[in-house]
Amino acid sequence: MKKVAKLVYVSLLTRVIVDENATEQDILEAAIPKLSEKLLDNPYEHVENIVDDLECPFDEEEEKRGTGF
Repeated sequence: MKKVAKLVYVSLLTRVIVDENATEQDILEAAIPKLSEKLLDNPYEHVENIVDDLECPFDEEEEKRGTGF
């Protein structure tokens, strides 16, 4: 069967409690474990859209050479 490249869009949202002077790094460190858990526990719930990858279509020859994504 022929292979094709697809882009899968997901949307995640979580709430974190941080100090009022928290840096972006602090906020991300609090959020990432919660976001990962959401994605692992309910992966299909967060899918927004699936579309063909028109900018970088699958190239079987490139894949065989190991130069594809």
